[in-house]
Amino acid sequence: MKQMYGYSKNGDVEQAVRDIKNPKAIIFFADKQIIEAAAQKICAMFPNVASIGCVGQCYAGKGVYEDGLLVLGYDGVEAVAGVIGNVGTMPLASIESFKENVRKIGAGKDNTVCVDFTTGNDAELITTMNIELIPKEIPIVGGTAWEDTVVYNGNVYNDACVYMLIRNLGGKIKAYKENLYSVYPDSPSYVATKVDPKRNALFELDGQPAQKVYAETLGLNGIAPSDQTFQNPLGRVIGDEIYIISLKEAIENGGFECYKRVNYMDIITMMTLDDMDEIVSGTLSRIKSDFPHIQGMFSVNCAFRHLLFQQKRFEEKYLESMGTLGSHAGLVGLGEHFNTQHVNQTMSGFAFD
Repeated sequence: MKQMYGYSKNGDVEQAVRDIKNPKAIIFFADKQIIEAAAQKICAMFPNVASIGCVGQCYAGKGVYEDGLLVLGYDGVEAVAGVIGNVGTMPLASIESFKENVRKIGAGKDNTVCVDFTTGNDAELITTMNIELIPKEIPIVGGTAWEDTVVYNGNVYNDACVYMLIRNLGGKIKAYKENLYSVYPDSPSYVATKVDPKRNALFELDGQPAQKVYAETLGLNGIAPSDQTFQNPLGRVIGDEIYIISLKEAIENGGFECYKRVNYMDIITMMTLDDMDEIVSGTLSRIKSDFPHIQGMFSVNCAFRHLLFQQKRFEEKYLESMGTLGSHAGLVGLGEHFNTQHVNQTMSGFAFD
């Protein structure tokens, strides 16, 4: 399997695809102003190649792109793509066509991944797709678009998810996640006892106002600063795994609005930023151990990670480190998908040989 990429600052498709030869699948990211024209041109240039994309910032190699057009091409794969409409209200209505595409790809648990980009309703969408993916042991790697705009085979969709099932014809594919946080020292686990899932709101932990519990646990005075989530997000505990929840803002009745849904009776803990260099090095070591002949990696990095890397002047080093895996590129997401979970402040990705 091979991942190729090209970039054009002004959205010139021919320039962006200049080094992409005979792709069997295409993923791309662009500004809202140019994405429709780019999608149509890509579809015209590669009429028999499945393509998906979305509006969003992105990266490839050592470059981070806040505008323009980035195109990723894949060879050595079989791919099938599709769209799930009405994702905000009824993603389940598209499940039969999704199931048919999963059957069509002839997936194996070690050689196939589902990549998706959605305009919202992430948790319900992931649950819907996993109706078919979990029995086949196919991982999900994806994220939330920056605008209510995703594209599939030259067409623009709103209130939708576009997805691509990619099967590596010559090797393996494996999904990974990485968060930069550990449990805050001596932080107990709390139970979410009052929530409003429609607002992604968390009002109470163990029957106490969430703001009060958060501040007291972290030793803060008063309401936490708006960027405190960079240092201390929440963690949702599921078995031995912890999935990050970003805090958006303090709201009425001592609550928080979050960037992902908090469910009644979720187990929540406080997290703290750990040694980023050590964590990234550990992730790279694990991936390289799994793939002695690795060719590359696609990833979705949270926008908050992107901002944190910039604040800590770590972004250049991060991209250089990830480049040791071979071809590395991906999306700066407004939310990340990993297998059964919608997460925040996380890297979700897949490596391949």
